[in-house]
Amino acid sequence: MRDLATDTVRSVDTSLYRVPNEQALEDATQSFDTLEIVALTAESDAGHAGLGFTYTIGRGGAATKRFLDDVLAPRLEGQLVSPRTVRTNLRGETTFIGREGISEFAVAAADIALWDLLGKAAGLPLCELLGGAREPVTMYETDGGWLQYDADALVENAEGIADAGFAGMKMKVGSSLDRDVERVRAVREALPAGLDLMLDANCSYSVPEARALARRLDDVAITWLEEPLPKGDYASYADLRSRVDMPIATGENFYNETQFQQVLRRDAVDYVQPDVCRVGGITPWVNVAEQAAATGVPISPHYIEPLHAHLACAFGNVPYIEHHSTVLDELLADPIPVEGGEITPPDRPGHGMAFEGAEQYRVD
Repeated sequence: MRDLATDTVRSVDTSLYRVPNEQALEDATQSFDTLEIVALTAESDAGHAGLGFTYTIGRGGAATKRFLDDVLAPRLEGQLVSPRTVRTNLRGETTFIGREGISEFAVAAADIALWDLLGKAAGLPLCELLGGAREPVTMYETDGGWLQYDADALVENAEGIADAGFAGMKMKVGSSLDRDVERVRAVREALPAGLDLMLDANCSYSVPEARALARRLDDVAITWLEEPLPKGDYASYADLRSRVDMPIATGENFYNETQFQQVLRRDAVDYVQPDVCRVGGITPWVNVAEQAAATGVPISPHYIEPLHAHLACAFGNVPYIEHHSTVLDELLADPIPVEGGEITPPDRPGHGMAFEGAEQYRVD
């Protein structure tokens, strides 16, 4: 068997899948009905294969795949199976075009593939490779809280979420202040007192609007207000957090560790929410988690449950992860079950995922 220290990437293959949602999903800034998955498979000289992937919500997948094919894949071939070193090398190709959006989505696919490859070569599940132990991970539910639901539908969804054993529910806000307040109060009344309620504004409020919402809900138990302000306005996030009692969460739309540093250094956030695909892969996700732990801030990642289950097991500052939707499961050979509101990483080496029977969704 080839030594791990000398194993190199022999070949790289990419593919694009487009999977429809059961219904169009709506938040304060967009409506989408499709999940695009850009997959990257890296094979090593030792004969192992690592699966990486990234995603978009219906647009941009072809551009991400093209960037992988034209820029990153040729650079990846021949490199050691060393995720941190490879990520540094690949990001050298993104200096001029910028380290956000398509470039970081593409780097994420490569980084995730390398970690999967490393886990398979070591014979360890990803959570154990990162120093954690396999155990059930608590989840909250998002899928029942989209903006298209009226108050009655939200209440029905909330009751189902409670019955399913989830630790809480996240619902979308940002349509109008009066409607937001009405819907939030209805859901909070329907949820058992022991379950958490999170609000997600998807960057749709101004500072005065966010302050007004917090003021009108100051008697309601809210775990966090997520992304109330436009991305990148770190000073306004710090100002808002200093003026309201409602905890603030953000990070879903951050694309690198530096952006998380901005809110952490300004004491502008109560929860950080890195998305393993948007932030550039497992390597930067781990860096963000370590930053958050050092400052005493909990981390609750966005989407991609099968990967975040592994990562949550490796860190003690993750109270729960998000159960967003089951669209990704359509591509998986063996989807990870959610039981009683919890998910346990598989004991297979690497992250344990494989795409199977997905040709119907493949885009040439």
